[in-house]
Amino acid sequence: MQKHGLRGMLIGLVVIGFGSLGYADYPPEVSGLRIDEVQYSEDPIGTSPHHQSFVDTMGGIVTHIEGFRIYLQDPNEMDGWGAICIKDFSLDGALGDLQAGDWVGLTDVYVYEKRETTFLEYEEKWDNTDPENPVRLNPNLGFVVGTSDDPVPTPVGLTAADLAAPIEDPVDFWNVVDRHSEPYESMIVTLQDVTVGAMGLGKADDNYVLSDGTGSAWASDYLQTPEGWPDEPYFDPRIETGLHLDSVTGIVEQYYKQRDTYGWDYYQLLTRTPDDIVVPEPGTVSLLLVGLVLAGRRRRAAQLDR
Repeated sequence: MQKHGLRGMLIGLVVIGFGSLGYADYPPEVSGLRIDEVQYSEDPIGTSPHHQSFVDTMGGIVTHIEGFRIYLQDPNEMDGWGAICIKDFSLDGALGDLQAGDWVGLTDVYVYEKRETTFLEYEEKWDNTDPENPVRLNPNLGFVVGTSDDPVPTPVGLTAADLAAPIEDPVDFWNVVDRHSEPYESMIVTLQDVTVGAMGLGKADDNYVLSDGTGSAWASDYLQTPEGWPDEPYFDPRIETGLHLDSVTGIVEQYYKQRDTYGWDYYQLLTRTPDDIVVPEPGTVSLLLVGLVLAGRRRRAAQLDR
């Protein structure tokens, strides 16, 4: 009740146009759990309480499609826990016609944690204990498009500290300090006024640091590779250490893997297209430099007057 009571009442009073929907509405064609009810977790590493079970979910709006990955976000849950990724493992590519802006609900879909990112696996699941008589575990697997052409939810504005980068301790073990970034998993977020730091980090050597004065976060561009999943670490061609960026937008993903001699536990902002990375206009940079020079002169003059 604490999580949704007052906020739900306020949202119910203020109806914001969302295609044919208001913020407090769901398409009548969808039913089941909200995405935040699937995602919300108090587990030490963020595992969904519905891990390895089948659920019906009211789903959300398609925000991005990357191969067999389809990202959904519920516009009613912009504070956190409101997004999730479907993996379309169906043999016939059943979800292949979905587009950004479709509100998709699902039935009898399998919840599974992969590297501690929560996914909905869209495929038939079978119990083959008796090979002669396999048993279908999710006979009601299906989906429905409640509405189409809804606007993709506006990215949630965060600071780098909200997506705090991991710390190496001990050597070769890169782990976050806590789970405060977990609510943003699979959500579209944006960081503003950031500077690129170290590159070549993470399990695939494709992460780079973004700093904004509040702290540092990790980002990666592997979702926007020109020809699918990269064989080598991929960076947007503009990314280089020291580059200042107006903003970086993308989808939050968790990666978790622990072994005897190394370990990974971190959150990363995944850019989707080159447009997600906004480099300052040359004139803006020039004005900024002029401002810094003038500010330096004023400080120098003030010091000489003392």
